[in-house]
Amino acid sequence: MHDDDPQSAERFFPPEDMVTASELREFLYCERAWFLNRQGYRVSAEAEGHRAAGIAFHEVRAEAGRAGASRWPLRWAIMLAAAGIIILLLQFW
Repeated sequence: MHDDDPQSAERFFPPEDMVTASELREFLYCERAWFLNRQGYRVSAEAEGHRAAGIAFHEVRAEAGRAGASRWPLRWAIMLAAAGIIILLLQFW
């Protein structure tokens, strides 16, 4: 289609059937919540509070995991595995 084509200005479907980027994010997070929201069901304030508390809890745990993540255990495991392989190679040589 060209820009001067009169059909290009027409919508292919009604605006209420369009899905926004925010709705797409919500759908990817939870299909059921997205569907119920599209059907007109709303989340209670209590449930929103529980969800916010859960998100905060998981963010704190994720941050603690990132802060505590160290590469030293992996380095030691690689060095020990390499030492074991060298010892095995020297025994069979």
